[in-house]
Amino acid sequence: MTDQDGPSEVEGLYMEAPTSISEAVTDTLRSAILIGQLKPGQKLPQAEIAEQLGVSRIPLRDALRRLEVEGLVIMDDRRGARVAGVSLEELDEIFQMRILLEPTCAEAAVGRLSNEEAGRLIKLLVAMDETDGAEPLHAMGARRDFYQELYSMSGRPRITETILQLRDHVSRFHVLRHDDGCIHAHQALRTCIENRDGEAAREVVRDHLVEAHLDQVPASVRQRNALPKSAGAGT
Repeated sequence: MTDQDGPSEVEGLYMEAPTSISEAVTDTLRSAILIGQLKPGQKLPQAEIAEQLGVSRIPLRDALRRLEVEGLVIMDDRRGARVAGVSLEELDEIFQMRILLEPTCAEAAVGRLSNEEAGRLIKLLVAMDETDGAEPLHAMGARRDFYQELYSMSGRPRITETILQLRDHVSRFHVLRHDDGCIHAHQALRTCIENRDGEAAREVVRDHLVEAHLDQVPASVRQRNALPKSAGAGT
């Protein structure tokens, strides 16, 4: 018994072995949304998804609620669950937040790296570069692995969690528009890591984000949603 008759709207979902069932369902749906397999506005019929993944509705509902908190799913008592849309206004707001958070977090992380941590980051950075032109989910996963590791070394877990959610949203925007969102400042960032130069890392990250913001969000949207100048002072 499914929520609707007719052709399946959610074909091709496969779930890896779970740490917990709810977490595995969350990861599966999040990945499908981020790579564009599940499109903005698409309905998420719970009975059909639960059957396809071989789980009950309880962990599925829990997963949908988590994704609602992340801004990837919209839950409506009358219309059911659906994939949240992506707008230029949302992208503009995300860049504003990233410009405020990421440079400082990068500075804190790079300035306190041990030799072992620096080596691990460089390996992840090289692996990220090697995914250029690769399958979207693989490339996205490599970028996420690097930045999760980098920002987690800042000692700021709440900020890191927020940054990763914001980066996930931007990754989805890139995939939907067939834009790889590739960062061209990797070599400069590698030099910062090798030298443990936190201040330089802050500037590299900030300059990249400002450039990406200007490139990907039209001026009309940026001007309409601009923060007061004092809000970005010192970043």
